[in-house]
Amino acid sequence: MSKYIFRRLLMLIPVVLGITFLIFLILSLSPGDPAILILGSDASHEALVAKRAELGLDKPMIVQYANYVLKVFQGDFGKSWIDGNNVLPMFLERVPYTLYLGSLAMLFAVILGIPLGVVAAIKQHHLVDYFSIASAIILFSLPAFWFGMMAQILFSLILGWLPAAGADTPRHFILPALTLGANIFASQIRMTRTSMLDVVKQDFIRTARAKGVPELKVITRHVLRNGMLPVVTQIGISFASCMGGSVVTEMVFSIPGIGSLLINAVKSRDIPVVMGTLIFVAIVVGIINLIVDIIYAFIDPRVKFKG
Repeated sequence: MSKYIFRRLLMLIPVVLGITFLIFLILSLSPGDPAILILGSDASHEALVAKRAELGLDKPMIVQYANYVLKVFQGDFGKSWIDGNNVLPMFLERVPYTLYLGSLAMLFAVILGIPLGVVAAIKQHHLVDYFSIASAIILFSLPAFWFGMMAQILFSLILGWLPAAGADTPRHFILPALTLGANIFASQIRMTRTSMLDVVKQDFIRTARAKGVPELKVITRHVLRNGMLPVVTQIGISFASCMGGSVVTEMVFSIPGIGSLLINAVKSRDIPVVMGTLIFVAIVVGIINLIVDIIYAFIDPRVKFKG
């Protein structure tokens, strides 16, 4: 397994390079001059030329990208074009907020979504099944910005139970976690229910019940274990999406995470900040996919890794 993990980690390098090159190309070809954005439209021609030379924009695009990658491998992610701060400290300051928010959202979605999906599959066509399906459809259809604002109005303005915005205490993350995890919660219910239904109808489940195996043991040792692979995949995909898809939630609740950092950097064409954020997201997604593959081997002994 160690060879497999090492090979997968090496495969992250071309993936990250491909993603960053594509984003770098798009940002470089997008309209607008970063020098004018930084200095203003009233800046002299000489000042604009000097600023472009300082930023390396006077070189061909491929040379700019190569210089950036070489600096990244040395641990230098550059400086923000807007405020001149180093990207890495700025990024590290915001990462804990996004990781904390994403972890809480996933915890809420997994702890409630998987059991409800299992019960819905076991009690198919019963009231709990209809309730879970209806809840999943409703939560999956609600836009995050609307759900977040409605939660602020209800729990903050009307009831006064929770703060509406900020990230000062753990209580500030409850509403954002519920908002971000609502869609994931719905996906977990649907995926778990579908996966478990496929297993429940198998012959070995009927055989176990016919032999008198207790129902709880049938569910935990046979149904869950054989139906968890798609669910684990969904968990990995959902957690990866939390890292790059929490932009709306962070903006609604004024959380200083990497989502709000990324959207502001894109608006101002702050390429070093955008690139640094995307590199982190790409690495996190790759590591999560690796962890999911490793978990497969513990859930299903038939999964083998080849070095």
